[in-house]
Amino acid sequence: MIQRLLPLGYAWMVVHGLLSVFLPKQAIKLNGKLLLKGYENPGDLEPKDWYVRSTRISGLGMLVTGVTGLLAGQLTEGDEAELPDDAESSDDDPVELDI
Repeated sequence: MIQRLLPLGYAWMVVHGLLSVFLPKQAIKLNGKLLLKGYENPGDLEPKDWYVRSTRISGLGMLVTGVTGLLAGQLTEGDEAELPDDAESSDDDPVELDI
């Protein structure tokens, strides 16, 4: 079940990373609206310059992580499709190493 949700999570990271890299102030305001819902006047808060820069840097990390996760998922799907039927093994089978 979780394997099916991973691409969705990685796609969300890519979208949020793009927003944070290119529009950091809008990303901060969006997060503020979501996280500070119970507080009074969260829209009046102004982020400092260092916080905007750190949002942009963390957005870059999310973007790279999301793209890497999506690409890795595509590569593993391609590898599983190339295995012949008799080469497939289950996780319960012990792995023998020749040393």
